[in-house]
Amino acid sequence: MKHGEKPRWAYRLAVLLALVTANSNAQETEKTDDNNAVKIQLGTKSLRLFGYAQTTFNVKDVEGDRTDEMAIDRVILMAQAQLTRRLGFFLMADVAATDSKKHLHEYYGQYDFMPELKLRIGQFKQPFMLENLIPPTLLGNIQMNEATLYETAIATDPLMGNTVGRDAGIMLTGDLLPNSDGRRRLNYSLGIFNGTGINNKENNAKKDLIGMVNWLPAKGVTLSTSFILGTGHALADDVYSDIKAGDDYSRKRWSIGTEVDLRPLKLRAEMAMGWNRGTPSRGAYAEAWVTLWKGLDLVLDFDYLNKDASLSKEQQSRLPGFTETCNYLCGVQYWIYRSCRISSQLVYKDRRTGPDTKQWVTQFQVAF
Repeated sequence: MKHGEKPRWAYRLAVLLALVTANSNAQETEKTDDNNAVKIQLGTKSLRLFGYAQTTFNVKDVEGDRTDEMAIDRVILMAQAQLTRRLGFFLMADVAATDSKKHLHEYYGQYDFMPELKLRIGQFKQPFMLENLIPPTLLGNIQMNEATLYETAIATDPLMGNTVGRDAGIMLTGDLLPNSDGRRRLNYSLGIFNGTGINNKENNAKKDLIGMVNWLPAKGVTLSTSFILGTGHALADDVYSDIKAGDDYSRKRWSIGTEVDLRPLKLRAEMAMGWNRGTPSRGAYAEAWVTLWKGLDLVLDFDYLNKDASLSKEQQSRLPGFTETCNYLCGVQYWIYRSCRISSQLVYKDRRTGPDTKQWVTQFQVAF
């Protein structure tokens, strides 16, 4: 071994650490506090280990039927390896997931040809809706907005199941139009995905085309649009159409949204439209953060979802569950240290044709 050359066992140790961490957790397309991460540098290679955990206490009242629950929402562990200047690898897992199929969230390799062109292959978040791409550590609504959950098939869509917003695919992404200060004004993502969701094999012969374009006209301002052109494979019978379990059906989605970060005020709003074969769905939300004091934020959120916009209220009332809802949220969050916070929120869900729900949700979040 030449003087100054790193021993081979050191590189093998780095790879082993990455694989061990991968079995525990994977990454979302998340923003993280780089100063919190554990960093290992071995020769030209680097490895970052980071993660977070969230525990929630939820008191729920559905027309007088009151329940309360303490739950571990997620324990996320992540490892990010930079193998060369252009080639990187990412792993993320939720070790607290009760469904073993949901343990591994993300695993992908990415090659950066240039800032304008990057190739990602593996399993990762689909580039549809801004809220879907934001990590839970930075969401104002602890439970996420129902419009986003349904339209992205993160959860609550019985035809798709709970995909956690992720799928296996191949995607091109990049940042275009640099300003004089180096900030880029346009971001794009375009990918082909199985369309089956997290850790599921392909169940039909067709793929989903999913894309997003974000325009950043000024610092702290984002204008976004995204779409899904795909074919779903129904996991259950649809109460709104003739789609039966096992059927392939046309699944289309389109969204527009904006985010404005002008501290002490932060705003984000999105509207989404969907079609399952001929059934139209509509969803929208608006969320605001107001910094009241150093580390203390007021959080306000309004969320609307209609799973079949073609039905009258009378037609909705004859269906099981609810079809249309308006949700109202008011809460506070206090940032204890960097990405660690305590959030407490009051939520009222007006189900229109079903039983209304009142909730008090408190979450403790730690991150490293």
